[in-house]
Formats: sequence, C-alpha cells, structure tokens
Amino acid sequence: MSREGFSDFLHAAEHSSSLRRELRKCINYQSVLKLAANYGFHITKQDLENDEKAIELSDWFKTSKINPIRKSSF
Repeated sequence: MSREGFSDFLHAAEHSSSLRRELRKCINYQSVLKLAANYGFHITKQDLENDEKAIELSDWFKTSKINPIRKSSF
C-alpha cells in the first residue's frame, strides 16, 4: 500500500501547483512525509529511498546502453 500511496502522492504533486509549492519548502525527508500525511497519503522513508535508487538505476541504463551489433552482409 505504501508504494501505491507514494505513486499517488507524486501524481497529485504533478497536478497541484499548491502541493508543489509546499514541497519546495520541505527541507528534509521528514517534512516531505509530514506533508504527504497532511494530504492523506501514506508514504515512508523507504518509499523515498527506493524512488531515488530507481532513478539512479534508470539513469545508469540510459547511459550504459549498448548498441546492437550490426550484421554484415556477405
């Protein structure tokens, strides 16, 4: 449920300028968690950490892309 709540919170932030303004004021993960709870979303520190790792992994895959080997025509 927590991961789903995090996804819902991100979706809400994408569509709410007031929520984005409040997120910019957050100084640490505790303030983000508190803000999410105030809006009715249940997220955890682990959700934030997992998302950061997912972004890092995604970036790594983008930069480490191996081009396919071209077959030569004989």
